[in-house]
Amino acid sequence: MSETPTQKIQNDFDRIALLEPAQWDHNSHYHGFLLKQLPSNCESILEIGCGTGVFTRLLAERCDRVVAIDLSPKMIEVAQRQSGGYANIKFQVADILKWEFPVEQFDVIASIATIHHLPVENLLPNLQVALKPGGKLVILDLLKSESIQDTLSDLMAVPLNLIFKILKNRRINPTREAIEAWREHGRTDNYLTLSQAKQIYTHFLPGVNVRKHLFWRYSVVWEKSL
Repeated sequence: MSETPTQKIQNDFDRIALLEPAQWDHNSHYHGFLLKQLPSNCESILEIGCGTGVFTRLLAERCDRVVAIDLSPKMIEVAQRQSGGYANIKFQVADILKWEFPVEQFDVIASIATIHHLPVENLLPNLQVALKPGGKLVILDLLKSESIQDTLSDLMAVPLNLIFKILKNRRINPTREAIEAWREHGRTDNYLTLSQAKQIYTHFLPGVNVRKHLFWRYSVVWEKSL
């Protein structure tokens, strides 16, 4: 019997969880930007697709309680092992599409490099419901180029990418196992263009800010009305 798309994603990330982590990547580059979007008074955060908990731990330093969900049991296992000093994090293995969202419970819902795995049109109404009035949705995800401007931006990112890898990771190329694992995972990945992202998010989230970033990423920042 062949894998379902959900099973494949889980299996891919169970494998990726065991890789040697990089000090810097295209997601961690924007951690500072994402943290700046958090409200000053924050009691509870939901993180969707927490992985090994690198960003989760940063969130936990700025909030009373973090609920961190991931589809991969191995990712959660690593995250729990590396987060022993954070009593305010609750990790869960769960499929977010089957998760029961509480009503108006979270000051922030955050997600990094996960939304492209999900039917965002089905997910966004649940996120709206789960946010408190005045709560914020903060998303970073991968982006597909669609224009000459995008291509030029991508070309600019290439040398900067190499510089950061050398300075932060002390190496340019990942291990062979990492290359093979990410290549297999990317085989079924599908990303939005900026136009598609803006169309979808503005339909569901009035006043949302969707913007392109240099390292093949886009961000979504939205505040729920009071």
